[in-house]
Amino acid sequence: MIIIPKEKPAIENLNSYYLHIRKLIEHYQGELGAGVVFFKAPSMECALFFDEYQIANGVCEEKKVKTVGREAVERIVKTASQNNFSVSVYGIRPDRLYFWANLSNSEVIHSDLSTEFTDLEGLIRKMEKEKLTGYIDVALSDASKGGLLFFFNGEVIGGVPAAASQRDIDRSPVYKDNLVDQSREYGGKFSVSKISLDSGKGKKTAGSADSKTMDTNDRPAAPKKKKRKKIEGVKEDKKGKGDSSVDTANVLAMLESLLGTLEGLVKTDRKVRQDFETLLNRKFYDKVDKYDFLDPFAAEFRYSEGKVSYTGEAGNETLVSAISECVSELAEDLELTAPLRQALYPWRQEFADEIIEFELRL
Repeated sequence: MIIIPKEKPAIENLNSYYLHIRKLIEHYQGELGAGVVFFKAPSMECALFFDEYQIANGVCEEKKVKTVGREAVERIVKTASQNNFSVSVYGIRPDRLYFWANLSNSEVIHSDLSTEFTDLEGLIRKMEKEKLTGYIDVALSDASKGGLLFFFNGEVIGGVPAAASQRDIDRSPVYKDNLVDQSREYGGKFSVSKISLDSGKGKKTAGSADSKTMDTNDRPAAPKKKKRKKIEGVKEDKKGKGDSSVDTANVLAMLESLLGTLEGLVKTDRKVRQDFETLLNRKFYDKVDKYDFLDPFAAEFRYSEGKVSYTGEAGNETLVSAISECVSELAEDLELTAPLRQALYPWRQEFADEIIEFELRL
């Protein structure tokens, strides 16, 4: 099966019989900048990856036969109307596009590492230290266990369980720990593969021949941003107060919604005796040595009556890291981790861009 990130659906379940594939790609080059068009039929799957300039790569899998590159692109474009595919388009972070586009071209750099001699947890630490861009394939004696673990520049960015029928990416924080536990219980072998992030610029790319994708001097307008509710006292500057490309107002709206979701669970849990704001401020106080802007007495960051206010100077990434860490730990302290993950489904849909930007794994 072809693995693609599906957190940012632009449109889903179109019928390929009615589509002009190149024009569809041109449209979403303008709307998304980078993404993938995914084609699914009962016996065949294909994917066309694109950035704002070109079709970056193509992959087709039919039964056990895989086609990649120019041949796959031409095959999809020519036969899409004949195969009656279900077609969906997903946005991908531009800096991660070539990770997913080149996944099918990965190069094995370590193979047949047995659990008898190699501990998976130690191997993961080694790959983090070596700044791996690629993945570890964990193949265990029980075929329903194990899976893939993805790394981007040494950071774990999710994985796919071996038992997942749809090959959806699991970005939860427990996925890696489960893999480690399974490897110790069932035993098996690991392999490590490296993925090239070569964009192909300056080379003949998968979609360059006979391609009608936009020239760099004839680019469509940038995609429209979703409207967010405004947070009082915060200006919507492009980079906000810090180190990401996401508006600070959007970041605070996301954190406000996150805290509100946990507060809702606390209020309905009869085992919790104290009010949410007291518990939250206590957790903030515990983190002051690490995040001084959380000091409840200084009140640079405040959450009260369902509203967030922020007057500090910490960057967006630091702010998101601090609040998500507090939420995660507080949910664990209150034994609400599982209910919180379930309750956060609408939040993940609404703030998909921000969640991907900050690699949140709640």
